Amino acid sequence: MTRQEFLQELDLALQGQMGQAAINENIRYYETYIVEEAGKGKTEQMVIDQLGNPRLIAKTLINTTNKYYRQSKDRYTESYGKDESDQGFDARSSKKERWNIRLGKRNTWYGKFFTIAAAILIIVVVANVVAFLLPILVPVILILLIGSLFFGSRR
Repeated sequence: MTRQEFLQELDLALQGQMGQAAINENIRYYETYIVEEAGKGKTEQMVIDQLGNPRLIAKTLINTTNKYYRQSKDRYTESYGKDESDQGFDARSSKKERWNIRLGKRNTWYGKFFTIAAAILIIVVVANVVAFLLPILVPVILILLIGSLFFGSRR
């Protein structure tokens, strides 16, 4: 396998699995690595044989990049300069991950504060609705109970 074939197969295996900027960076890295190692006296074929299967390398890159991306979305965006046209990981991320990104980090102090504030707000709203409906519901329930006592079940 030649250097060009190796890089093409690696590129093909990475397409659709990560952003184009990340793919280009990885292709440049492996091309530079092969050239530098060949400059040290090894043949390109020896270097490519030592690297192994480009599809296995792609799988490793995808897995490690996905893990890194989930750990630090901001650093990934800054380092790869991701723009709106780059589908990258956002197109493949799960529904839960997208909600976590939209809702923010709940394990920070302000995330916990807003979660508690939202819970208190919900409890207050539900208590007000119940307090409003209670004077209406109590007489209705009493009338239904009294009616069932007098008229009973006619079967």
